[in-house]
Amino acid sequence: MKLTIIARGRDDFGVIVNSEELHKTKQSIFKVNVTDADLHELTESRVDKDHLIEFAFTFLLEREPVEAIQSAFNMKTISHYFPDFPETVKSWVDENAE
Repeated sequence: MKLTIIARGRDDFGVIVNSEELHKTKQSIFKVNVTDADLHELTESRVDKDHLIEFAFTFLLEREPVEAIQSAFNMKTISHYFPDFPETVKSWVDENAE
């Protein structure tokens, strides 16, 4: 699985997920919104938005197939479907932030 994150604006990002399926590459494209307030709430601004998005997709893909992920969402939306997301992010930040 290869993830490409493209900044489209201050809070808007394009995310491309390339995955191998039956020896074919499948590409899925997402629009993700991460505000500065979301970043601070989830990570206390200890990581940048790109790293948070990368973590979020890893988190999501461990729990559901790429086809089940909404094509456009705000970072805080993940918590509605996975209530453990904020705590999991905080643990990850504590382990990985400098």
